[in-house]
Amino acid sequence: MNAVFAHIHYRWPASSRITQPPTLRILASSRVPAAERQPGSPLPPQIVSSFLAKLSIRIASWLAAQPLARQSSIGAWFGRKILWSSRMRERLESNLAIAKLSDRVPLRLVAESMGQLAIETIALWRTPDRIALARVRSVEGWDDVLTQRKASRGIIFLSSHLSTFEIASLYIGSQMPMTAMFRPPRLAWAEPMMRAGRDRMQIKSVPADVSGVRAMLKALRRGEPIGVLPDQVPSSGEGVWAPFFGRPAYTMTLVQKLARTTEAAVVMIACKRLADGRGYALRFEVLPSFSSATEVAAAELNAAVERAIEYAPTQYLWSYNRFKVPPASNTSTPATIVLDR
Repeated sequence: MNAVFAHIHYRWPASSRITQPPTLRILASSRVPAAERQPGSPLPPQIVSSFLAKLSIRIASWLAAQPLARQSSIGAWFGRKILWSSRMRERLESNLAIAKLSDRVPLRLVAESMGQLAIETIALWRTPDRIALARVRSVEGWDDVLTQRKASRGIIFLSSHLSTFEIASLYIGSQMPMTAMFRPPRLAWAEPMMRAGRDRMQIKSVPADVSGVRAMLKALRRGEPIGVLPDQVPSSGEGVWAPFFGRPAYTMTLVQKLARTTEAAVVMIACKRLADGRGYALRFEVLPSFSSATEVAAAELNAAVERAIEYAPTQYLWSYNRFKVPPASNTSTPATIVLDR
C-alpha cells in the first residue's frame, strides 16, 4: 500500500480547512483506430491503463460510500482468502514465530487485517475529509506533539504498516503541513488515484528517492513535519543491520541522519482499528534522541517500531518480508546489539 506513512500533482491551500477530495481527471489515451488493429491483437497499453485507472476510481468511490463497518467486513472476507496460499500462510507463521507472537496472535485475525488494510485504504483515498477525520475516535499523546511544534522544531513522524495507518496522515494534515514520503505503486495506472488520495489538506507526498529526501530536508529546515515509513527495507548502502524482534534486519539510517542534521523531534505513531467499524485510535510517542552510534541508533528505531506493533499486534502487516536481504548488501556481519530499554 505504499506505500511507511504515487502522478497527478495537486496542491491544497496551506490551511487546515476541511474539503472534499480532489476530483480526478484521467486524460483520454490516444486510440488506435479499429481498422488499423490486427484481429486478435492486444489493446494498446494506453487504453488498458486508462480503463484500469477509471475502473479503480469507480471501485474506490463505491467503497468510500459504504459504512466503515461494511468496508471492514469486505476486507476481512478478502483477507481470509489469503490463507488459501500455502506460501503466504508459511510467511505469516514464520514472521509471527520470529516475533514470538504465535501463541497470542491468531493467524486468521492477521489475514483479516491485511484485507481490511487494503480495502479501507482504497476507500480512504476517496472519502471526504470530514467523514474520514470523524472516524478518529481517540488520540493519545497529541499534546506532546503540539509542544514540539510550538518550539518551532521540525517533526519526523514515523508510521509503521499498522492498521489503516494512512488515517494518521490525514489527522496530522488537518492540523499542520506535512511532507510524506511514499514509494510509487508498481502499477502506474493506480498512481493518480493514490496521489490524489494522499495529497489532501496540508499533506504533500514526495517519492522515495533523492528528490524526496531533499524535499523532506527542506521541510524540516522550515520547521515543518515530515512523514516516513520506518519499517521498509532500504536499498543497499542506505541502512545497517540491527535487531528487529531479536533477528537481524536491514534497517534504514535516513531517519536518524535527518534528526541529527536538523535537530528535529521524532514521533512514532501507532494506529489501531476499533471493533465493529467504530473507527480508529491513534497514539503518538515522542522518542528520545537517537544514539550517535549508527548501529545502536538503528536498533533504537526498530525497538520503537516494536512498541508500536504491540499497540495492535494482530493489525500489523506481517506479510511484509522485513528480514529480506537487499541486493549487493553485506550480509556477512549482521549487527547483534543489546539495548538498555
